[in-house]
Amino acid sequence: MNNILTYLFLIITSNLIAQSSINCIKVDSISLERAEEFFGKDNFQNYYYVVSNELFKKNKSKAYNYKNLALGEIHDIAIENPLQIILLYKNFNTVVLLDNQLNEVQKIDFNSINQNLIITSIGFGGQNKLWFFDSVSQKIGIYDLITSSIKFLSTPLKGNITKKITTYNLFYFVNENNEYLSISIFGKIQRIGNLPPNESFCFLDESKIIFTNSNSFFVYDFNLKIISKLDISEKSSQNFFFKDGILSIFTQNKIINYQINF
Repeated sequence: MNNILTYLFLIITSNLIAQSSINCIKVDSISLERAEEFFGKDNFQNYYYVVSNELFKKNKSKAYNYKNLALGEIHDIAIENPLQIILLYKNFNTVVLLDNQLNEVQKIDFNSINQNLIITSIGFGGQNKLWFFDSVSQKIGIYDLITSSIKFLSTPLKGNITKKITTYNLFYFVNENNEYLSISIFGKIQRIGNLPPNESFCFLDESKIIFTNSNSFFVYDFNLKIISKLDISEKSSQNFFFKDGILSIFTQNKIINYQINF
């Protein structure tokens, strides 16, 4: 598989504009003991990760945790709003809202709302609203926390959603065909482009991604069709996340932070 990705990558990048590598500076590292999966970092330098289906939030001075073993595996986490953390427990079709100290604020059982719904992706949609993707109808919609009502915004999509980021007005997502699209709160869908062959990726912003291929990190700009290599010494990672100019690479129970100088 890696050889195929490398071959496709070389073919595609030969048709794209190349830039010199982007300078990156290793800033620091932080230990995440026993961490199994890293979900990202918020605006207040808090790191979110999971150990045995228990969510942890950690910074340099404090740590919080939340677990609800009765709901099974944590499938998705949205941390766009640090004051309202969103957890999706797909096996029980349930969403849990937490405050900034990971206290449970609200639990939403989508089975009780509509038994035909299976929520597989969730995101912060602004005040009192959540974005969601229903894998049964293959539609994206908005859930109103006040009225407990749902509103579908899209027609059926092609393929499930593999990764997303959300804002108040837009839901950006990548599907199983590596297509990158967005949908507005008014239901307008825009195709942004196709991802280059990659082993893993994260969003840099709404028009750029950071991805790995052949043990190297790259930035791809969908608007300019430019691939740039990041000057990073790490050759492997379990996961990585970009926020406020810092690329946080999760490997061997710790986070290594790089400042990216664009």
